[in-house]
Amino acid sequence: MREHFPDESVDLVYLDPPFKPNEQYNVLFRDRGAEGASTPSAAQVRAFEDTWQWGTAARVAFNDVKENAPSGVRRTVEALHTILGFSNMFAYLAMMAPRLVELRRVMKTTASIYLHCDPAASHYLKLLMDAIFDPGNFRNEIIWRRTGAHATPRRFETIHDVILFYTKSDEHYFAPTKRAYTRTHVKSRYVETSDGKWQFNTGGNILSGPGVTEGESGAPWRGFNPTAKGRHWAIPGYLAEQMPDGFRSLGVLDRLDALLEAGLIEIKPDAEWPHPVKYLNAEDGILPADIWAYQPGTEGVLHETTVGIDNDVRWLGPKGAERLGYPTQKPEGLLDRIILASSRDGDIVLDPFCGCGTTIASAERLERYWLGIDITYDAIPIIRDRLALTGLQDRIDYEVWGSPETAQDAAKLASEDPYQFQWWAVRRLDGKEIERKKGADRGVDGRITLIGDVEGRFPEAIVSVKAGRTGPAHVRELAGTMQAQKVEIGVLVVLNPPTKAMREAADAEGGYPGVGAEWCPRIQILTAADIISGAGVKAPLAVSVSKKSRARGR
Repeated sequence: MREHFPDESVDLVYLDPPFKPNEQYNVLFRDRGAEGASTPSAAQVRAFEDTWQWGTAARVAFNDVKENAPSGVRRTVEALHTILGFSNMFAYLAMMAPRLVELRRVMKTTASIYLHCDPAASHYLKLLMDAIFDPGNFRNEIIWRRTGAHATPRRFETIHDVILFYTKSDEHYFAPTKRAYTRTHVKSRYVETSDGKWQFNTGGNILSGPGVTEGESGAPWRGFNPTAKGRHWAIPGYLAEQMPDGFRSLGVLDRLDALLEAGLIEIKPDAEWPHPVKYLNAEDGILPADIWAYQPGTEGVLHETTVGIDNDVRWLGPKGAERLGYPTQKPEGLLDRIILASSRDGDIVLDPFCGCGTTIASAERLERYWLGIDITYDAIPIIRDRLALTGLQDRIDYEVWGSPETAQDAAKLASEDPYQFQWWAVRRLDGKEIERKKGADRGVDGRITLIGDVEGRFPEAIVSVKAGRTGPAHVRELAGTMQAQKVEIGVLVVLNPPTKAMREAADAEGGYPGVGAEWCPRIQILTAADIISGAGVKAPLAVSVSKKSRARGR
């Protein structure tokens, strides 16, 4: 943000920073194993583990607060340190503090921020938010039901998240979408007319306000005297909005006459008070409160709809249509409610922990501009794919910062963060990164399922990424791993062009004569420049390799 984001440039911020409660990684990405088991993504675990425990990254963040944060923020963080010591919780808060300070800087005066957090950390984060945004700009602590019921021994099950809603000033934009009335409410306040409309039926004193006034607002009209009731005439806005230009410039009694003539006030015989004529419209309803909780079993309770209460912010089920396979993924309906309430068409929405891109997808669909930041390269191809599925491809125009676009970019990434270079290479080859292990894997960084059929199954390639100096020994090491794991293709990704000795070592491993395809090398060496230019892994379209031919190939 310090490099790319100018002051007061963003209209709305939503963030859902990863948290690690009870030593369980709450990561955004998970990989599917051979049996469908879900395991934490190696990329995100490594990227976030420094923020979950006290160490160098947390210490750097703490020092940044002490050197750069406003004095009130600095004192708050130091007080939290006094309470928590060098604990994992304090490491998390030390990481969050400078980021929240930067978020306030880039927010416009009219902007809002929604911080989505775990109940285990929300009270500490609220102290930080108060210090950064001022307690007077706190708007809501929203409770969102994130799951169905579970059975947890020795305590009540936690089924909610907390969303802290703050603004930068009192000038913030806020226009939440109304929710449907219940059918019980409509039947108690409205009567259905012969033409199928619902007419408001409890006028009461709705055309007046409490207190006696002088002048026309306290004068009798059509035999009704508001002063006698201790009230004065007060015309509701929804009536005035239905009248032509010039209505508001009329005197109070003339406005009442105009409304009566327009059929928006009715006087029933022997009525104690005139009644406004109001029909239930599609946009009528109640404003959301600070508990956003889908209620199973309430389908049919709401007026003229079959969906349940708060169905728009319903949590994602295991087989939900939006589900991308990430355990902390949030539903787009949740982001829709936030974006519609606190931004206008064309506003800029920022998610600094954008993960699998829920905020971006929602903002794009609702015609907002958007900015997303994530610490791992994993997020980029996932969000690219997600945007491609929105059906709005023709109007999507966006840039990616930080992803290598030249060989020099790749070299810079490799020198600054070899693991990010590794994950970038694997993902660009349409593979899945795996956690580096000692022993049998011998430096395998990723796996790719290829197109074709080998002895009744899809062939697989293993990927080894080297960010430093390379030689023929790395080729031979990969060949040995391929033999041990019985895979058909090995890919060695390097920064610089391979030496003659490396090419000869790869050629010595032979290849497959694909049916209807060119000869396919068993070991393929790709440089970062090759990947950037669009080169991929050569795969056999359909082959059947006997043990003898496999031995000859070796």
